[in-house]
Formats: sequence, structure tokens, C-alpha cells
Amino acid sequence: MREAMTEAEIHRLGVHIVREELQQEGWIVLTINVNPKVNPQIIARKNGTLGHVLVRTARHPNRGAVENDHVVRGCAAHALQHNAHCYFAGLRVSHAESARLHDEKAMGIPFKGEGVLVAYAGLEELSPDGIMTARGI
Repeated sequence: MREAMTEAEIHRLGVHIVREELQQEGWIVLTINVNPKVNPQIIARKNGTLGHVLVRTARHPNRGAVENDHVVRGCAAHALQHNAHCYFAGLRVSHAESARLHDEKAMGIPFKGEGVLVAYAGLEELSPDGIMTARGI
């Protein structure tokens, strides 16, 4: 019987995808936490730059987003205390077979053990004032 992925599983998938992308871009991942209530989810270093990464993953048609400005300010302040940059990674997960069939409604229900499509445009740097720039760090 088909079983839809839970929100926790979707978030965990997003964190692992971002971790893999960071590693491919030359980042050394120092810590990872898949708990969406713990910020940041990933701490990594590249060329002497320390990065704190907030990861949010949503179901199609939405893209993961930071819940509120308090989270952004908190992460940016925490990063500043550690001489780090704060980044955001927003992902969208879609059910692959439904996307192939152009079934918009079904695309938002990824199932365990079935293919998914992930939309991820890279890291965006955060400041206490919000998202500063889209960057391929």
C-alpha cells in the first residue's frame, strides 16, 4: 500500500539534499541536524568561511520558506556571534510520476519509495533584515 511521506521525512530529505550539494561545491559539513525546530540545520566551512544554513522544504507547489522574521534575525545574530554567514536553502518536493503526467494536485503528495523531483536554486544569504542575495556560494 502506498504511504505518503510525512512532513518530517520531507524536511529530512531536503536537509540531506542540501548537505550533498554543499559537499559537491567544496563545503566541509561540520554538523547536521534534521530537526526543523533547531536552527541552523547545517553548519559548514568553505575556504575559511563558516556557514550556518537554514533548510526548509515544502510540498509542490510551494517552496520552503522561513516561518518568520524572528527566525531569520535569530539565525543571523547567532552566525554573527560565531563569525559566520547565515544562509537559507528553500526546496520544493514533487511526486515525480505525477509531474510526468502533469497532474498538479497529485504532484504535492510524494510517496515513500517512489520518485520525487526536487527544485532547489542554491543558497541565499540572510541578514538580520531578511534575504540579501541569491548566491551560488
